[in-house]
Amino acid sequence: MTFPSPADIPQPEAPQVPPGTTELFEGMSEEQVALTVGLGVLVQRAAEVEYILHGLYAHLGGVERPYTDKPHETVKHFITKAKTRLAALPEERIPAHDRSALLHDLDLCTSGFEQRNRYIHSCWVYDEEVHGWRTVKGTKGLSRPEIGLVSSEDVWDLANEFARLRDKLIAWDAHFFGTPGDPDRGEPPASSKRR
Repeated sequence: MTFPSPADIPQPEAPQVPPGTTELFEGMSEEQVALTVGLGVLVQRAAEVEYILHGLYAHLGGVERPYTDKPHETVKHFITKAKTRLAALPEERIPAHDRSALLHDLDLCTSGFEQRNRYIHSCWVYDEEVHGWRTVKGTKGLSRPEIGLVSSEDVWDLANEFARLRDKLIAWDAHFFGTPGDPDRGEPPASSKRR
């Protein structure tokens, strides 16, 4: 199975703000606007990846419908369970080299969601001296908050990574559990997952 290189995958661009909505950004600096829009795109891309992960998890377990497990479980739970289900599949179903690459992508998803959580559950304050955002987030099990420094571009970079992971997971899901599509005819890969 071959995948396009990251350079061949179209990257999402910052959306244009529709006329009449600029008042939402009134009083915001350029950095604040970039962060606000970037966080929105990040949340959307991460939700798309989570949706595809639920379908892949269902396929790996031979479950007819996704979302059959407890709905309150975290995405990290579904990634961990998907790895367990992948390990239980016979090698003729998913060959070792594909299995290894899929596990790598699942690890990237885990890392991405951990970073996403830091971004969307943090308090953000712009620091003019370092031209970056100071973030503060409470952390379970620790007596002090998690403090970080990120740029507005970091949020967009993570949104782009989620778009790349979404496309890879769709390709995995379509290859093993759906239809690979026909790029020459403009037909994208598709999962056979039922909604």
